[in-house]
Amino acid sequence: MSNYTIGEVLRDLRERQKYSQEEVSYGICTPSTLSRIENGLQIPGKKILEGLMQRLGMGGGMGVAYQNREEMERHQLERRLTRSLGRGDFAEVKRLIRLIEENIQKAVRKDYGLKMVEQYVRFARIMVKKREGEAPEQVLWMLMEVIRMTIPDFDGIHLQDRLLTFHEISILDNIGCAYHDKGDLWSGVRLLFELKEYMEGHALGGEGLSVKYPVILQNLSSWMEQEKRFEDALHLCQAGIDYCIEHGRLHVFPMLIRNKACALAGMGQYDLARQCFRQSIAMLQAMNQQERAEEMKKYAEVNYGIS
Repeated sequence: MSNYTIGEVLRDLRERQKYSQEEVSYGICTPSTLSRIENGLQIPGKKILEGLMQRLGMGGGMGVAYQNREEMERHQLERRLTRSLGRGDFAEVKRLIRLIEENIQKAVRKDYGLKMVEQYVRFARIMVKKREGEAPEQVLWMLMEVIRMTIPDFDGIHLQDRLLTFHEISILDNIGCAYHDKGDLWSGVRLLFELKEYMEGHALGGEGLSVKYPVILQNLSSWMEQEKRFEDALHLCQAGIDYCIEHGRLHVFPMLIRNKACALAGMGQYDLARQCFRQSIAMLQAMNQQERAEEMKKYAEVNYGIS
């Protein structure tokens, strides 16, 4: 086992799951490149290895050495960019985008790994533009262009049994939200339900998937509540709440509790709804998010008469 190479790990994972080289490598590298990696004839760069491992339901942490200092720096900057996007720190997002682009310019060799980095940087730029008030129609168009860098035949809704990286899941989630923002709710719902089913079948314990899964449930439950499909909303909320508790994911936990409160209020269960609103507010306060807690209080009172 000590001589079990990276290529053999990839081949073993792929064959166990009965995927072809074309399915796994699509948009990341060529099938012939994957074949060389699996046969020990080529060492993958870190970015390509991460993408391949994520497609196979793994986190990508294989301990492979960086090829050079620029690659190590690029990887660290990308991780910081992901955290800044999650926090909504868009001043830092802009700064990190510039640093990553400077790093890319210094790259000695252009490869598929760089294309994946460029895709994520373009995605981050779109999120900045969305924050600054870009029209939903334009945001949707730009996101479609970005996802087609690695999934060129994406039709806007159907995943067509494609294997996905963590970044592709983030982009697709935001495409669903862009549909909703421009008034095409059911296109967003169909896409996010496809993502939900995909993630439930692909190692939800993985770091990237476990972060995005409750976010998708939060979005879907909110949209179902808006459409007065309260039982569907309640089911989605509870699935998200249970998942957050099991996996220790707190980033959307208060909002899932809030969505549950809204669904319960919509069903006329005001006592239970009041309890959930109070739980959500208490969690936001405990997380030192006082402004959001005050917004939640006003939301419950204005929309449901619950104080």
